Amino acid sequence: MSSVSQKEDASWADPSLLVGLPMAVRAALMLNVPKIIDSAHPKLSLSAEEICKHVSTTREHTPKSENLEKILDWLCCNGIFSLIIEEGDDGSKVKRYAHSPKSRCLSRDQTADMLLLYTCPELTRVWPHAHEIVLSPDVSPFELVTGKNIYTYLAVDAPHVQELFVRGLNRTAGPALGLLEKYDETFKALKGRVVDVGGQEGTMCAGLVAKYPHLQFVNFDLPEVVKGAPQIPGVEHVGGSFKESVPDGNLLIMKFCLPNWDDETCIGILTNCRKALPVAEGGKMLIMEPLDRSTEATDAHNEVARRGSLCTNFQSTVMFSGARTRTVEQLRSLALAAGFSQLEFVNNFTGFDLLEASLSPSGHSQ
Repeated sequence: MSSVSQKEDASWADPSLLVGLPMAVRAALMLNVPKIIDSAHPKLSLSAEEICKHVSTTREHTPKSENLEKILDWLCCNGIFSLIIEEGDDGSKVKRYAHSPKSRCLSRDQTADMLLLYTCPELTRVWPHAHEIVLSPDVSPFELVTGKNIYTYLAVDAPHVQELFVRGLNRTAGPALGLLEKYDETFKALKGRVVDVGGQEGTMCAGLVAKYPHLQFVNFDLPEVVKGAPQIPGVEHVGGSFKESVPDGNLLIMKFCLPNWDDETCIGILTNCRKALPVAEGGKMLIMEPLDRSTEATDAHNEVARRGSLCTNFQSTVMFSGARTRTVEQLRSLALAAGFSQLEFVNNFTGFDLLEASLSPSGHSQ
């Protein structure tokens, strides 16, 4: 057990780091700086003036390169982008900007979308009320501020943010598909339908049907989500709520859903999933979500998974009433209460935890 340190380190408490840095990253993304620098090949670096020439705007004013320098200099100071000082023809100093290892990920749409989502005004106005998860635990700070749960608010008041939210989740399908490689033989031997419960616009179903075309795939999500989903051969989009019912399937998949709900709601969701599986032959449900790792010691093996779990646990509680990450034991209790026979931890991959809930062939929990 580690000892309690009496030393003080206030270096992290710099407001410019806690507030200014995330917003500087957002500013760079809003101006499309990462991809503009990507386009600089073979030079690989650009001045702020050169970057501004590629910034798309409908404003009457020309983008001000001097102010872009202020954003990028601060980011470079924190290792996000690299600053290169060159000498001009007249002997003056010219600043040029290139990617650093930290900034390269900003060119990926998945990373950019999630950062833009979490720094958007519709969500950032909630964070000053984060302390309310302690003082008013029955209602999320999001609901206290907006008067609506996040799903209703996004659908009615902020569809542009909902689009960003859906797009970000769609792009988690790649790592999820990698995790499902362990079930390759299961998918090959399976007959019938696979249902992705809460599958957004069907990105994961698209990846699976390409590999297992003998199966029928159902992408199940809220009607307002699936109505904008692209047509995918071999995939049927079905609108509905998993709190009411789930389409029948021989195998169910659920990703990043349960942490957003309280225990009672989760039992109801899992019960509907259990009812959708074949009773006579049993059935399986694959659940992907971050586990509660708050009591684990941090080491090189689990650092990414633990950091993601702790972050999800806090953020979800701020945005969703009753939300929480759970341990395997807690999830197993929910699954058994919903009528599943068992639930087991399978694997972890890049922050995803994979669990399998199953029914015995009799269809009754043991």
